[in-house]
Amino acid sequence: MQALNHSSKTLLLCAFCCVYFYTSAQNFYSTNPEYLSSKPEKDNLISDFKLSYPDTSINNLHNFFSRNFLGNIGLPSPDYTLNYGTNNLGFNLYANPYKTNSFNEEDIEYFTTKGPYANLTGITGSKKLQIFNLLFTNNFKENLNVTLKFSRYTSQGFYLKQQSYTNNFYLSGNYFSKNRRFGYYAFILNNANKNKENGGIESDSLNQKTLLENKELLPVKITDAIRDNRELKLMINPYLRLNKKQDSTQCLNHFIQLKSSFSKKSFKYSDENIETDKFYSLMYLDTLRTNDSTNIYTVTNNINYTATKSNFCFSIGYKNELNAVWQKADSLFTNHIANTDLFWKIKFKNADSIIKNEKEFTSYLNAQYIFSGANNGNYKVESRNTVVFNKQKNTYVFFNALAEERSADYIYNYWVSNHFTWFNNGYKPQQQIQAKLGFHLNNNFTADIFIQNITNYLFFNNVALPEQYSKALTNFGFNLKFTHVFFKHIGISLNYIFQNTSNPTYIRLPQNQGIAKLFYTGNLFKNNLQLQLGSQLQMYQSFYSYNYMPSTQAFYLQENFKTSPYPFLDVYLNARIKPVTFFIKAENVLFGFAGTNYAFAPGYYQTDRAFRLGISWSFFD
Repeated sequence: MQALNHSSKTLLLCAFCCVYFYTSAQNFYSTNPEYLSSKPEKDNLISDFKLSYPDTSINNLHNFFSRNFLGNIGLPSPDYTLNYGTNNLGFNLYANPYKTNSFNEEDIEYFTTKGPYANLTGITGSKKLQIFNLLFTNNFKENLNVTLKFSRYTSQGFYLKQQSYTNNFYLSGNYFSKNRRFGYYAFILNNANKNKENGGIESDSLNQKTLLENKELLPVKITDAIRDNRELKLMINPYLRLNKKQDSTQCLNHFIQLKSSFSKKSFKYSDENIETDKFYSLMYLDTLRTNDSTNIYTVTNNINYTATKSNFCFSIGYKNELNAVWQKADSLFTNHIANTDLFWKIKFKNADSIIKNEKEFTSYLNAQYIFSGANNGNYKVESRNTVVFNKQKNTYVFFNALAEERSADYIYNYWVSNHFTWFNNGYKPQQQIQAKLGFHLNNNFTADIFIQNITNYLFFNNVALPEQYSKALTNFGFNLKFTHVFFKHIGISLNYIFQNTSNPTYIRLPQNQGIAKLFYTGNLFKNNLQLQLGSQLQMYQSFYSYNYMPSTQAFYLQENFKTSPYPFLDVYLNARIKPVTFFIKAENVLFGFAGTNYAFAPGYYQTDRAFRLGISWSFFD
């Protein structure tokens, strides 16, 4: 009750601030669909700005964060769902376990606007959950835009030593000269993820006696450990059109593009009670305390030639990458990378000139190859293809495929810390092929299938040490989504995911998982109030999960704990009174009635029954 009172006070304060700013500054609400346009950082010169008017739907307001499988937002989380795609080639320390809690380069967007736009979001709830998100973008001149995106959140969590703190932001800008011959893209990105590490509760599992106790009274395996990860990245990307006059309809436009970036990453892990906790069996550097750190400095320089036309683009370039790694000793890794991109679009006009809808086919091809350096011989080839049958109804079919060979991440071959040390493991590059085929029908029905074949798969075994499986592994996934409103008010939403792996000894996945929503929706008070009241049920089939090692941030195999198909039931209210949206949500309402096994890693439990409240406000001036 105390947590709820604290949450209510915080929400009321946020609401008061929003009302104040609205009454003092809000003059109009734009419904112009062309008010905002955006494009991603990736391939910024060969992609166009696309309309991105703020989403006015309220179907998923209550799903403000994806599920964290260690039980609290801001903590690391394993991948239990198959996903298509891989990062660009180059040096990599390890797979980021905080990727859902940080801004990645793929998340950065550039905007153009008809005027200023800002969105403020505040969320609060049980166990001192506090979230604040900000998006501000504005064209200060017709040809200069600046965008700021900020995300801050913290949560105490239900268990002892589970507190998390996250502060992330990026500042992006894009500019072009009046004759559009010169321009640039640039961004500054900063991530700070800090959390306490408790190793999970001591007994690994709850029982009927401990289920309803104050979870902060349960002993944990690690009593005084902190993880602190930070990242700073700066990028500047100027470009120059070589031809004096721009004509994208009749002839090619030729560009020279430079892209330079600098990044600094630090990963720190401290543990003051290793002698008394006895969580770790080995100590290499200090028998009384742990103070491990890893620092990476990366400098990249990329030069590209690009030729563009209205429905065609070709790019070829060279990238130099320099990585300096410090982990009790200095190491230097250099890569020389060749890359090329090819994009084309074909539009098909309808025979009936009255029908304005146009069908189109788009295809994108990317190829990368490291011809010299630490990752010499690595390659990646990817093709993404889409056939749009009806733009207005959002009906299309897509097919994506990639093939690559990629050197092992640094952590598999070399590691020096107080609890784990290994050198020169000499693991072979990992090879994989991925393909994804799917279709999207009228915003109501989507389906896709995914297949992945991996050779020389890298993983952490049941004592958290790296290993490699030389034989081929095959993973398959199927995803089906259906949403429809019957009788204008009764809505049903279903999302079913099937996953399978040829060898579950090495890859851990719930074979079946699903989300079902039943809700009432309507527009009230002369369409001034958009309302949705409903419930959401989410379940995962039982499977042997991963365990987590705080020292290396690695998820590793274990055979002692198996999850249960626990029913995660939420009840929510979503509403919108433009320009305001808000939600009220009760999570895991079956807590205490549906069993005691609701964990996805040994000793790390999902939230008990929790209350969440949130409000979001958009400003157009």
